[in-house]
Amino acid sequence: MSEFNWEEVEQDEYSRSATPSFVKLTTRSYITAMGVAPNRLADATFTDLAAAVTAVAKQISEGPSVGIKIPNFKAYRPYPLQAVWSGGDKISNRHVFRIWLKQPLFIEKAQFTAALAQLDFDPAIAKQLHFEQLAEGFEIQSFSDTPLDDSATALKRIQTTIADNQLVPKYNDRHREVYVAGYSKTAPVLLRVALDENFGQIDEEHVVYN
Repeated sequence: MSEFNWEEVEQDEYSRSATPSFVKLTTRSYITAMGVAPNRLADATFTDLAAAVTAVAKQISEGPSVGIKIPNFKAYRPYPLQAVWSGGDKISNRHVFRIWLKQPLFIEKAQFTAALAQLDFDPAIAKQLHFEQLAEGFEIQSFSDTPLDDSATALKRIQTTIADNQLVPKYNDRHREVYVAGYSKTAPVLLRVALDENFGQIDEEHVVYN
């Protein structure tokens, strides 16, 4: 049986469309890490933790082949790395990050712990990695085929859609970046902005639930 591939099966959730769309994502398990990166994706503080989180996710996905016991295991491609950036009213001012990397429903903390023990991380890195239950919530998204900055077209598209539909951002100092094409300072990115569900009118047919 071929592996589960999020890029093929969950195309709407991980959209590569410039046209804004909406996602409402409930509580799932994530590998996480936090830090401050003044140079954002070019900062070693971010890239070192991103590489570590990605490595743990990859090790877990190997499952039984590397000696990690996973009940009801099904082969899958690891989900893409993402990060919530906060700390200012503009993208360029948001230097505090929290990395999230979603895990399949059959993955539990025991597998995270086992994978972490198999990998030779510097203790300073290892202690920053965590397994958490988190909910992304209700967000508007738009794909940017260029790296994000304060003048990004994807950001302008989202802001226009928010205004046109009388929507209200949940926060004014943060956004989410989903690195569907890999993380680097030059890579395209799926931009998401959290919304307050109590305001505006959204056609439920245009919301992706997971």
